[in-house]
Amino acid sequence: MAQITRYPVFAHLRGEPNQYILHYSAGQITREGQGAAYWFRPLSASVAQVPVEDCSATFILAERSADFQEVSVQCTVVYRFQDPRLAASRINFSLSLATGQWVEDPLEKASRLWNQRARPAVRSYLATVPVADAIRTGPVALGHALGDSLGEDAELAAMGLRLVSVQVDQVTATPEVRKALETPTREAIQQKADEAVFERRALAVEKERAIKQNELSTEIELARRQDELIRQQGSNTLREVESASAAERARLDAELTRQKLVTESGVNDLKLKTEAEAAARKAMADAEATSTQLVGHANAASRRAMLDAETEAEIRGLAAWKDVSPEVVAALGFKSLSEKITKIGDVHLTPDLVGDWLGKLLKSKAVGALPRPAGGVKETDAA
Repeated sequence: MAQITRYPVFAHLRGEPNQYILHYSAGQITREGQGAAYWFRPLSASVAQVPVEDCSATFILAERSADFQEVSVQCTVVYRFQDPRLAASRINFSLSLATGQWVEDPLEKASRLWNQRARPAVRSYLATVPVADAIRTGPVALGHALGDSLGEDAELAAMGLRLVSVQVDQVTATPEVRKALETPTREAIQQKADEAVFERRALAVEKERAIKQNELSTEIELARRQDELIRQQGSNTLREVESASAAERARLDAELTRQKLVTESGVNDLKLKTEAEAAARKAMADAEATSTQLVGHANAASRRAMLDAETEAEIRGLAAWKDVSPEVVAALGFKSLSEKITKIGDVHLTPDLVGDWLGKLLKSKAVGALPRPAGGVKETDAA
């Protein structure tokens, strides 16, 4: 937009290079040009600004096809204001001298004008084709038709407009019709997808079969080679056994021959050796018997001598105790018993037994000393 600077009496306007300025004063154009900049008096001036750059307008046209179906056509028109004076006389491009903005929206009016001038060409084309053809080939055909129609439109030229280019963005039907039209194509695509899946599966099955066949062939070949290996190993083992058997047979024959020779040559030596060993064993047996007999006689004589000595000593001991009174014998017996007993429980002595024995003992002591018994018994005092 143009920039307007206000002062108390005057104002200054500076336009853009792509804008055409038309300055009116007293109903006449007093100044015009692109990118104009000048001083003016606001109270007696009127300014219009027409763009000389390319402008675009996008609109949607709703029409019917030859088979009476609703069709929407989206178009984009690129145009230019060829004659700014003529355009300013047909469309209001006035600027507000306070803000520098358009008083109205001239580009919106121009867009509606292009919409109106494009509708007859679109309607004429769609009335001759069914909806399927319109959707399939409509953008290109409508683009050419609109280019020819709008480029030669006299009304547009009278308004100072010139068509630069036109493009049909899309031609669509209602959602129901579009879905119905898309269904066969969708089904065909789905069918092709299913066929591709089936082919892929069939190819996978075929490859799997080939793999299984190769594995089976490999297993058969391995089994055949294993069978050959087993046969060869058996043959080798059989030859080894035959060789070992022949070698063992030869060894046995040689051993039998050697033993026969040894037997024949050593029969006489063996007989002599046997007789000498028998004579030696007999001599050793006689010597051992004689030695055993002599040892037995010596042992018997020794045992007899020991028994005779023990018997004589016992007789002498008994003879020594013959003159000792029974009381003394009993006392010595108790003494010997007391030396051998380590623990005594309860001993019951009655007065009759003790008194009688003590009286006899004191009586014998009073007479004289006790006789010394054989075997080394010591004398004791009467006290």
